[in-house]
Amino acid sequence: TIKPIKEWPKDELVEELLHVQEVSSLVLPRDYPRLPGIDYHVSIDPSRGCVGGDHVILVNFRKYKLKQKIAEATKSGNTVLAGRLEKNLDSFGILIADVAGHMISDSVTVNYLHGAFKTGIIYELNHNGEITPELFEIVNSDLYTHMQPDYLQVKPYTTLLYGEIHGDGRFRFLSAGHPPPIIFSNEFNKIQMLGSDRTKASTPLGVLPGKFSIDTEHFGSPSITNGGFDVNEIHLLGHGDIMILYTDGLIEHNDGTSGFRDTRLENILRETKDKPAKEICETIKSELYSFYTPEDDLTLAIIKKVQGHKRH
Repeated sequence: TIKPIKEWPKDELVEELLHVQEVSSLVLPRDYPRLPGIDYHVSIDPSRGCVGGDHVILVNFRKYKLKQKIAEATKSGNTVLAGRLEKNLDSFGILIADVAGHMISDSVTVNYLHGAFKTGIIYELNHNGEITPELFEIVNSDLYTHMQPDYLQVKPYTTLLYGEIHGDGRFRFLSAGHPPPIIFSNEFNKIQMLGSDRTKASTPLGVLPGKFSIDTEHFGSPSITNGGFDVNEIHLLGHGDIMILYTDGLIEHNDGTSGFRDTRLENILRETKDKPAKEICETIKSELYSFYTPEDDLTLAIIKKVQGHKRH
């Protein structure tokens, strides 16, 4: 006979949650790639425990034996694949995801996403030489198919931003319903607004089936599917320019009358723009927490264009 969780003693529930937290934390970032010309820092602050609904994946392309793959592709005469693989030598990838909810148990969906994406990277590099939007269409269809209301009281969804930062400051990214990057110009000393042509986004993952999903037939019109993922590009051309990637814990943070992002963030960036990325990040968090007690997970990635190589 299986004892329902609601009948478990408190000490057993606590032990189980601690174990969930411990196992879920195994996917937190550990390998921080370095790239000349880029200084960056990543911070994840769950509202409960050490894990929650936010997640970051850093993609160190050099860990995937790129030079060996390039040599093999060149030897076989596949110059297109070799060329695509070579472009990854001057970049690293960063994925920021936000699962609906911020409980420790929401990290289960995070781990599901983590495994699917990391497995997909290997396939993508072997066959395409780069990470393509098709990988996210597959992940979306998989989340949509498996996380159905038949099995869950509330169907979760996930917003996601994945991008690749290059040494010259270019940032190519796609978004699944995720907030766009915030760009602070060192030259103009202010946050620069990004046009809609550089912030195209699809629906969050798991909400709609993909265009080629077998579940499309269940809908009356093929127009109500996830239409794919557009790739945007941003240029951080100036020395000292700062880009912030984040979850909605930053933009939704308010004290009941005003929002932190609209009233405080730009001044903080003006005051700290000459500091290393880590110090900028810590200052933003310190000011945010003093502004009002957060009610959601908070993830920040500060990416700064610099002249030389910096330690991350």
